[in-house]
Amino acid sequence: MTPPFQIVLVEDAEPDVFLVREALTSGGVDYHLQVLRDGERGVEYIDEVDAGEAGACPHLLLLDLNLPKKSGAQVLEHMRQSRRCRDVPVVILSSSDSPKDREQTAQLGATAYFRKPSRLDDFMRLGEIVRQLLASPARPA
Repeated sequence: MTPPFQIVLVEDAEPDVFLVREALTSGGVDYHLQVLRDGERGVEYIDEVDAGEAGACPHLLLLDLNLPKKSGAQVLEHMRQSRRCRDVPVVILSSSDSPKDREQTAQLGATAYFRKPSRLDDFMRLGEIVRQLLASPARPA
């Protein structure tokens, strides 16, 4: 698949949505970003893709851990049970650096865990992480 890459971001904080866009652009990622504002909408989106109502699976899912309505962990678990999208790389975005959160998301099948830093230049590293994941030969077609 050629760029632009279809990326879904499940994030309720508008400043973080802005920072993710900035990080992807500064990381040289050619992307189209679809933003879903809560965990319940994330689960519905996965169901819509499985039912053939929302097009193809995204190339990558960026997933906040602390979401309204359903947690990021619940969305991740649902994604890994998806008929069509179970192999899509998922990057967890969280302000938590808790080993428990990292362990839980790893057990649920997260591809990577990115702790949201307080410094802007540290946040911009997300773009490079995403670019490398999308360039990986292990990425599903």
